[in-house]
Amino acid sequence: MSCLVTAKVEKLLLEGPLDAICSATVIYQTMNRNDLLPYEEVIKIVESAVKSSLKRIRDFQRKESVMEVLTEVGGCRPRRAMLLGTNPLDVEGFCSPLAMKSGYKSILGLNKIKNKESTPDTTEEEIKKNIEMLNEKLKHPLGDDDGPLYSALKKTVENIVLSDLTWRDPVANMVLSDNSYIVTGLHRKLKPIFMEPCNKMKCTPPKLVVKKCEDFLENFEVLSTHKIVENAKHDNKWKEDDSDLLKITGRILDVLGEIWSSPIYATSTSRNKQSEGTYITDVIVPLLRASLANLPNGYICTSIAERQSIASKIRKNKGIDRERIGKKPDIMGIMKQDTNDIELIYVESSRITCSEKKKDDYDVKLWREMIDGTSAINALCRPAGNEFGVVGIQIAGLDMRLNVLVKDLGGIPRYFHLDHAEIPISPHLTNTKSLIRVLLNLRNVMIVNKSLITQALLENPPRNTSQSTTVSTPDNSMYYNSNSVYYNSNNN
Repeated sequence: MSCLVTAKVEKLLLEGPLDAICSATVIYQTMNRNDLLPYEEVIKIVESAVKSSLKRIRDFQRKESVMEVLTEVGGCRPRRAMLLGTNPLDVEGFCSPLAMKSGYKSILGLNKIKNKESTPDTTEEEIKKNIEMLNEKLKHPLGDDDGPLYSALKKTVENIVLSDLTWRDPVANMVLSDNSYIVTGLHRKLKPIFMEPCNKMKCTPPKLVVKKCEDFLENFEVLSTHKIVENAKHDNKWKEDDSDLLKITGRILDVLGEIWSSPIYATSTSRNKQSEGTYITDVIVPLLRASLANLPNGYICTSIAERQSIASKIRKNKGIDRERIGKKPDIMGIMKQDTNDIELIYVESSRITCSEKKKDDYDVKLWREMIDGTSAINALCRPAGNEFGVVGIQIAGLDMRLNVLVKDLGGIPRYFHLDHAEIPISPHLTNTKSLIRVLLNLRNVMIVNKSLITQALLENPPRNTSQSTTVSTPDNSMYYNSNSVYYNSNNN
């Protein structure tokens, strides 16, 4: 919910008329119909939206208007910060709560007046009507065993004080909840009758299932240990036999079947309404997890928590005093080895609809992340040259591109566009076969890469470690892409 509200506020800040951008209009955008969120939550949403928007705005006048949302009583701090060439968000005392508090009170007052004038309060009448209807239904039990139960329930319902009920109470909505005093106070012989539909739905797991769980937990340390596949190298050969590949293909096809059965992807109109987050959660992550599950040499964690890349953070904080935040890929594939979280896969995804500009911006962002990832791995170990590579997956609309960054024997990074496919949102044989090919190749590459890096961690300590070759964005300027604007040295 908060993500949707934040996006709504960002849309106003990025696209709304300049004379409409102020603390009051921004707070108004956080409303859910006639409900205004608590002040503390509104502040968090607005600050997040302002900070995110400022990274994407290049127009000086719009940027100043957006900054003034949080500083309308704060004098000229935003303009001074911009003229100094620093990130305005880092200026001490940037956010002034007085303007926001005043705007919040204004919207709260106007909302109360509006609701009082336009929305008559019918809550009491509706609750009374529901309780009367419930009492009437309880007079006429239809089930053979429901007579005593209905009689006991009716006695309790008849004693309800209507003024004690609100719209939040299930019984006010004519719902009898199993954790309400109406049900918990039933006689011990009547309670099972009420609970019968629920109790019929629960099944006890077979002993074989319980034993499977026990064995899994008992052997988890062994299962989660990263193994080395014999003769691990890229040689145009599958590292698993045909029966294993068929199982994996089956998992991927099951995911596609769920996507094809979903009403939100049934038409082009409904598909185009879906946000980037929905697309990633419903389509991209399930496909990746299906293809990377149960690798023969250990697990890879597919993280969508928008956590910062440690590799990017290391590069950004090289030689500076103040800590900076690393880039946040949409998805990362992480291998845990002892105390190290090793980033092996980076994924950047757009919505189902994607402009050429965004496609190009995401491509640049992706390979920059991959350079940082390669550098961080080289600080831990020395995986085989011309073999090991950090993987990057770009999703631009329906186009999935599998990329890999490999260092040659001389230590020079080579960036390859390995394969690509169109994601079949609806049944399409050619696109389905292409996607299966790409995802199986991703799996095969990761089996080899995990073995190479596991072996390197055991055998090849780093030597003459060099820092990331990712070029920092220029000072006193902005590097723009659809996700980020980097302010001079604050976000390289």
